[in-house]
Amino acid sequence: MKPETKPTIRQRVAHALFGDVFEAQVKQTLAAVTVRVDDSSGWNSHQAGPMDRAYHELHQDMDDALEAWRKNFLVRRIVTLVRSYVVGNGITITSPDPDVQDFIQAFWLDPDNHFDTRLGAVCDEITRSGEIFPVLFTNRADGMSYVRFIPACKIREIETDPEDYEKELRYGQQLPTTSELRWWVGPAHKRAFGRGRGGAGGAHFAPLMLHFAVNRPIGAVRGESDLTPLLPWARRYSEWLKDRVRLNRIRTRQGMLDITVDDEAMVEQKREQLRRTNPLEAGIYVHGKGETVELKGLNLDAKDAQDDGLALRLAVAAGANVGLHYLGEGEAVNYATAKEMGEPTARFYQDRQSELISFLSQIVTAAYKRRVIWQGGTPPQRLELQAQALEVARADNQALAGAASSIVSAFVQMRENGWIDDQTAVRLAFKFAGENLSQEQIDVILGSGIGDQG
Repeated sequence: MKPETKPTIRQRVAHALFGDVFEAQVKQTLAAVTVRVDDSSGWNSHQAGPMDRAYHELHQDMDDALEAWRKNFLVRRIVTLVRSYVVGNGITITSPDPDVQDFIQAFWLDPDNHFDTRLGAVCDEITRSGEIFPVLFTNRADGMSYVRFIPACKIREIETDPEDYEKELRYGQQLPTTSELRWWVGPAHKRAFGRGRGGAGGAHFAPLMLHFAVNRPIGAVRGESDLTPLLPWARRYSEWLKDRVRLNRIRTRQGMLDITVDDEAMVEQKREQLRRTNPLEAGIYVHGKGETVELKGLNLDAKDAQDDGLALRLAVAAGANVGLHYLGEGEAVNYATAKEMGEPTARFYQDRQSELISFLSQIVTAAYKRRVIWQGGTPPQRLELQAQALEVARADNQALAGAASSIVSAFVQMRENGWIDDQTAVRLAFKFAGENLSQEQIDVILGSGIGDQG
């Protein structure tokens, strides 16, 4: 071992006189080094899935969509259309199990949840951001859960299982004015449905964040906004329309009288007269034979620009999965054309309605599961939930109903003649009505006496 080196006289004097200064400099240097080597993810956070985009790109798209929704009338119309057809006059979740149904009623109608008034805003957020992040806060007193939504643009990171990116463990929320994250427990986390810390009688559930996304490519965790592809064209149409209005305003203001006076001596007097009284604002001008008056204006060739505006509107409508008549432009569309063009749009709204119903069912399931665990029971793996919502394609359903009514009458005749049995009749009847029943459901119908003709 080397002997300890004693400080020199100079070192002892320096420490005695300037020791506090040296220590402050060392602490400052260490702090600076700590900042430099900080490995926090920052704005360029890692991707949750192999096909996810960087957070700053998603954040920019969400900001653009929200800004467009606030200021662009076409974008506002498109988002409102989705809400009108998907939510309609409301969505109701029910269950044949009395205990589950009682919980759903209490959970759904609780004044702190008021889902009936939230559905429109939730649907709008899905359209604008492509995903929603509801948080369940479970009351330790009665096991009831209350739902709040965190804006999707505030979720900077999603931590997933290293072996399975579809198992979401935690969500990092960006806090204002700092690079710090607030972490929320996800559905695959071990504490999602377990007790949090607490003493006897004080145990509680950690808040649980859920995540639901649309327009999500395979290999990605995060969703994509419906508006992202059409925003550039909606912006161009808005600018084009502003230019047309601006040019028309200029044309109106730049209209001018060109007056020719035969008597040269009267020219200056006529100028002074026109300075005092503007004949364009007065709307009338009187002159004699010695004057020639001509009104000149700008020629904008507005008809030449009609095709440009139509092309931009078509681009926006195509990006929104709607026909132009959905955007209030029905002059060139007859009923037959509108009906054919409306079918793809109706199917898009129907798919989105099914997705929203699935999201709501999962929220109800998670809340009920927490309630059962709070009561000390074992929650079921699945809840047989049912949903009622406004029919998106009423015309299709009317056609199906008419076809079902006609075919059932034919099946009754075939059954009486012995050509088919009861099971075949029930299966085919519901198939023509647009519903495919399982064998178990057919057995239930026949076992209850429905369809028994003998």
